[in-house]
Amino acid sequence: MSLIKKLGIVAIAITIFLIIGFFYPALFTILGTFFYSVFNEWISWIYLAIILSNIAGGWIFGLGFAYMKRNYLRGYLSNLLGALIMFFSLFFLIIYTIFALIFTSFLPLEIKLILLVTFVLASSPFFVLSLEKIFDLHTFLKDIWNQRADYYKLSYTIEEKGKLTYVHIQSNGSNIKNIIEAAPALKIQEILHIIRKNPDVSLAFYVKSALLFFITEIVRHITAWPRAKNRILHKFARMKIGKDVSISQWTRLDPLFPDLIEFEDGSGVGIGCQLLTHNFIEKDPLSISFGPIKIGKNARIGAFSTILPGVTIGEGAIVGTGSIVAEDIPPYTIAYGIPACVVKTIEKKPDETTLNKSLK
Repeated sequence: MSLIKKLGIVAIAITIFLIIGFFYPALFTILGTFFYSVFNEWISWIYLAIILSNIAGGWIFGLGFAYMKRNYLRGYLSNLLGALIMFFSLFFLIIYTIFALIFTSFLPLEIKLILLVTFVLASSPFFVLSLEKIFDLHTFLKDIWNQRADYYKLSYTIEEKGKLTYVHIQSNGSNIKNIIEAAPALKIQEILHIIRKNPDVSLAFYVKSALLFFITEIVRHITAWPRAKNRILHKFARMKIGKDVSISQWTRLDPLFPDLIEFEDGSGVGIGCQLLTHNFIEKDPLSISFGPIKIGKNARIGAFSTILPGVTIGEGAIVGTGSIVAEDIPPYTIAYGIPACVVKTIEKKPDETTLNKSLK
């Protein structure tokens, strides 16, 4: 039986248990003093145990970073195990608190009902998040463990083509056929840790990308003021963002390498654009490529356009709505289409210095 089915059965059992316990609390006296002690006398000790388990998970998670320098696979397994413990602690905290609010004898029924409804509403997003991440991390951890022997058989080569960097994985007699499997995904992370100069890559690639995706999703949907959005993206995603840059709502930024995206002064992208700095969809199923994206000064990209890795949009250029840009766009041109092609040249507007000189 899969983990998600097991969790579903547990959730249904807990729901039935809670309903019965709420309307017929006397029924649980049958379970004796142990049940009473768990939700009344031992509350402080249980919460302390939850806090300590969360601290232990964080310690194991951090220890994995240090161990990666000696053995990347073992260090990464430690990362995942630590993260799994922390999310399990959060999940247990929510479940235990709900039980404690229902079955504690310290509070009258009316107060318990108010606290229970408030806590359930407030904790629901965290409950869903913890449940999803437990399943996510458990699956990935299990896959890595099963492919640990294949991991040590893999080798790689690096190829530079213009602004793009290609990483090719050699299976060397292992059972690995695709880069989306656990062993090559982890090997790619180790390679990037070696070849990239950005210190952020020292963080676990999988966990880092998940956190960055979470942050960028919040920013792109909720944060409205451009200056506030730019500061958050520069701080957390390490993007290079100049002055007066406009990144419209629902713009999707690459979740793995957002630090390879650069916006020069006065540039902007329309609603729903996608800026992708990596590509897993190569002819070779065991290859990945990545490269920077640069949006030149005062360049504009129309809504729902896609910019692919290694592309530079020249100064003052305009990209039409819904375009897919696979190659560089020269300065002061208009381009659109799939793939985007230059259709017109724009006359460069003189700046103040040039204009003042011509008037003298």
